[in-house]
Amino acid sequence: MVSKPNAIGPSLKKSVSNKEYVSKILRRVPESQGFHFYLEIGKPTGQTAISLMDFVEKLAATNVQSINFHYSRKDFQKWIRVVFGDVELVLRLERIGRVRLGVSNEALRSEITRAVKMRLRELKAKP
Repeated sequence: MVSKPNAIGPSLKKSVSNKEYVSKILRRVPESQGFHFYLEIGKPTGQTAISLMDFVEKLAATNVQSINFHYSRKDFQKWIRVVFGDVELVLRLERIGRVRLGVSNEALRSEITRAVKMRLRELKAKP
């Protein structure tokens, strides 16, 4: 007798792994894994983000010098890739860099914030 593959199995497995993926991105991490904002090397601001939502909040209150420092070094992208594994958000942040010519400091803050908030909305809407 030939058994038929379970039609529900693959999609259920994908759903579970998708939930795990989304949970990993939306989670809070220990402060040691958080994003520590600096004005420059050796000058911490004292702010640490422990989730992507917290990152958005801290970004709004952070000195724009810190944002420029980290963005030029791709620190935000590295943290998001390594700690949360969200390659899609990393790609979106990198696209900001390609069109950044002539973008003011506050516009950079705004674009990063917009990209992260949009990604968070997408992830929270996933089943």
